[in-house]
Amino acid sequence: MRMVPTVCKMPALHPNLAPLVPREMLISAFATENDISPNAALMRKNIVRLVDKAVFEYSHARQAILDQMAESKRPYEELVKGRIIYMFGFTDHMENCVNATRRVLGLLENLRSDSSAPAQDRIIRRLVDAHSDPLVNIRNTLEHMGDAINKGEIGEKQPVFLGLSDDQESVSIGGHNLSFGSLAIILKGLHAECIRLLESPNRAGGGA
Repeated sequence: MRMVPTVCKMPALHPNLAPLVPREMLISAFATENDISPNAALMRKNIVRLVDKAVFEYSHARQAILDQMAESKRPYEELVKGRIIYMFGFTDHMENCVNATRRVLGLLENLRSDSSAPAQDRIIRRLVDAHSDPLVNIRNTLEHMGDAINKGEIGEKQPVFLGLSDDQESVSIGGHNLSFGSLAIILKGLHAECIRLLESPNRAGGGA
């Protein structure tokens, strides 16, 4: 695991992925909420909030890498006074991002079983699904780290908290890696799906 990055390989998500709250939340509340079931409306609201949270946390994790790179370039006279370790913040923000994203995936799966909810885009769903397994593995390892340690599933030199991989192209924990490219694809897909769920006319059958 690398503590001092030399390059940022996390794709930028802002400003292309604009916050969904409050504008899209208001659209949900006043434009179409009466057309869907109460449960679907609640899930949709939570999906919107969590997608915003995931993108927010991703962007802050990316900024931590940039800040750490800038920190390493400070003049020697400043460095001897003490170093700032921004990568601890990277770990916290990335963990929040992974958890929020996994919750969105679960909510979307539940929403598909509600016939009153707008149909979900099959192409977006397949694209997200194609990149989701590493994220799910990372999240499960985070949630069950104690059990993994007790069962001897964590190698002696494997990280026990989320960190930047040695190749700087992914985040890793235990024996699992999630590439920044895959995570960015997932978040872009979920963001696009949120807009569809909020603004498209409702169609029976929550999507196949």
